[in-house]
Amino acid sequence: MDSHVDRKQIRWNPRPRTRAGLHLKTEKLPYQRPVIAQPQFTASAIMVAERVDVRALSGFEIIAKSPFMVKLGEGGIAALFRYGAVVLFNASAEEKARLLGKIAMHSSGSGDIAAEEVAMIHVGPDDEEGPSGQFIKIKNADRLRLQLIAEVMAKATMLSFQERRAARDFDRSEPLARDLAEDGRFSAKPAELLKAVGNMLLAENRLNGRAGVLDRPDLLWDNPGLSGLYARLEGDYELHDRAAALDRKLTTLSHTSETLVETMRYHSSHRLETAIFLLIFVELCLGLYGHFG
Repeated sequence: MDSHVDRKQIRWNPRPRTRAGLHLKTEKLPYQRPVIAQPQFTASAIMVAERVDVRALSGFEIIAKSPFMVKLGEGGIAALFRYGAVVLFNASAEEKARLLGKIAMHSSGSGDIAAEEVAMIHVGPDDEEGPSGQFIKIKNADRLRLQLIAEVMAKATMLSFQERRAARDFDRSEPLARDLAEDGRFSAKPAELLKAVGNMLLAENRLNGRAGVLDRPDLLWDNPGLSGLYARLEGDYELHDRAAALDRKLTTLSHTSETLVETMRYHSSHRLETAIFLLIFVELCLGLYGHFG
């Protein structure tokens, strides 16, 4: 049997790699005109309120709508978020004061100016994008990159705001827990106890609606080339770790409020039972007096 095969007739076609994940394409961002011309400028994020009606603001040129971004007039840019955060880029003191005055007319709830995040933005076409020391380096100060930085800084300052409030709520609950541990009863008045429970329930609601800290920004779906910058910023500001810590505090506050409510209910029912027993005893005494008297 002839086993000889002509090598010229053998053709080998390599099988294409079609499995997902073997070839990842990184989409290049199209060039966009910078909205800030300076090679270095300041970015600051503050919590001005608990809720802001961004659509009601007027008197500013709108640059983008998700997140809502406006020009301030003298080279400054501001990004506004419905949950009360405002991120300012290259804004002067006058521009900041004018914007905050406008926001005050369309906002509700109290903010916390002390819950502030500050960063220096450095623009360099040849730099690797991301946090580097005290700087956030970007290749171009265009709208998309500033929107992404605003998303991360706004979430970071919102977490700082919630962390400070959660700490105050814990300070309020500590004396109540100490009263229960020492003598099994509260030294505070019922109205004060109800106020403490109300503050804890408000804290729970605030932490539950914490602006989607772990949600991926919408602009990344249309601009995947910015995913690397977002991942580095998210890691530098420790958004996941801080959100997890707030969840643990939320759980503790929830259990504390439930304990307070159950304890108050127990004391109220005990007093009610005592009052019913006294009424029955008085009625029995009056009946005996009327029968034998």
